[in-house]
Amino acid sequence: MTAYVVIDLDIDDPEGFQRYIDGVTPLIDRAGGRNVLIDDNALVLEGDWRPATLVIHHFPSKAALQEFWDSPEYQPLKVLRREYSTVKVVVGESA
Repeated sequence: MTAYVVIDLDIDDPEGFQRYIDGVTPLIDRAGGRNVLIDDNALVLEGDWRPATLVIHHFPSKAALQEFWDSPEYQPLKVLRREYSTVKVVVGESA
């Protein structure tokens, strides 16, 4: 079953955050993931959720995503991401 990662991303330092992107992109690719959407002007139809940037990634499964998320290679990148941005991350899986 396909897993989708939905991220509410607020970048504090674009130059610093680029270092995170440069490091995480090959890891996402290696895990079979891909970017579906990056939108810094998402349309809010209802409610008070106003993501600065809405990001959606697609992974082959929750297991593949969890393996990526917990991988030793990703851990220092999480620290880097937290240094240059604030995120909220949720995962859903399609049937």
